[in-house]
Amino acid sequence: MKEELYDSEDLLQSLLEDYPKLLAGSQINPDSPRKWILIKREMGIPDKEKGSERWAVDHLFLDQEAVPTLVEVKRSTDTRTRREVVAQMLDYAANSVQYWEIEDIIESYHEDCLKKNIDPDERLLNILGTSMRQDDFWDLVNANLKQGKIRMLFVADIIPPELQKIVEFLNEQMNPAEVLAIEVKQYTGQNLKTLVSRVVGQTMKAVEIKASRTGGLIQWNKELLLEQVRDLRGEEIAEVVDHLISWCEDNGYYLSYGRGSTEGSVHLGYESDSGMRYKFFMINRGLNYVWFEHIMNYPPFDNVEKRQELFDRLKSIKGMNFKNDRLDTYLSSELNCLIDYNRFKQFCDVYDWIIKEIRENSQI
Repeated sequence: MKEELYDSEDLLQSLLEDYPKLLAGSQINPDSPRKWILIKREMGIPDKEKGSERWAVDHLFLDQEAVPTLVEVKRSTDTRTRREVVAQMLDYAANSVQYWEIEDIIESYHEDCLKKNIDPDERLLNILGTSMRQDDFWDLVNANLKQGKIRMLFVADIIPPELQKIVEFLNEQMNPAEVLAIEVKQYTGQNLKTLVSRVVGQTMKAVEIKASRTGGLIQWNKELLLEQVRDLRGEEIAEVVDHLISWCEDNGYYLSYGRGSTEGSVHLGYESDSGMRYKFFMINRGLNYVWFEHIMNYPPFDNVEKRQELFDRLKSIKGMNFKNDRLDTYLSSELNCLIDYNRFKQFCDVYDWIIKEIRENSQI
């Protein structure tokens, strides 16, 4: 399949309206993927209290935590994807937090639902579940607006480096507002079309700054983890981690990014149809940890002889060296050996073998 530009900006806007998941909520927050509620396409913004609408943002979404999310769409062929669109978005943000009334937002939401023949209460229930009363949700939307807790998303088929630098700078400086860009590429071929989203702007520095200001922990994700691995171990090891994560994603295997103030991590494993999660490996600081203290809870690996077989299979990968052979805790190894494609494939084969063994010895 070949990358193809969008025929029009309106097409990309329509795709976001129909398929909000293109806003990559799982990349923005892997631990709690963002779920999107469209309020209105072309949402008007006044420039004074009780004033008429002076501008219109391409989309206004809310996430499940009631954070207003302003989305501005531009194609890469539009040279305004740089400075002008940033100034435009900041205008929108400054005036929306000041002059949007919650009643107008609710009314716009109901109008959008009516236009699409959707029950507005049921639509909210599908996103919120029973975790929050709808009245409380709208109160929280209003509170977030007044506090400036909003999200600004620049969406394009290609995010140019100039825009990426501006987004990263703004995201590091602004709090509690969040500024990100999302690249939504279109690939076509053999009568098929696929869309691939990528979040830009979540630098480790930005997350650390926001965490330090709130006293919270960092919720790590792929981009932040790779940035740290790149700093600690170099580009080649970062590519190994990237390929391993991508391989897990492509095969539908379990990934869980950690929370920590200074060190990023990701657990690799398997999630059964019943929701049971099995953790096998952990990547931390560019090292691979074999998580035997988890694995030993899963038949047949509750048997030490089976764990020994797993250990032997891993050690057979040339260059994967462990400092000890304790099979009831965790063991760590450098990832340098997996730079080699054949050894990388050996490791993936061991991963597949673990899942096969667990499946054959349990009802998953």
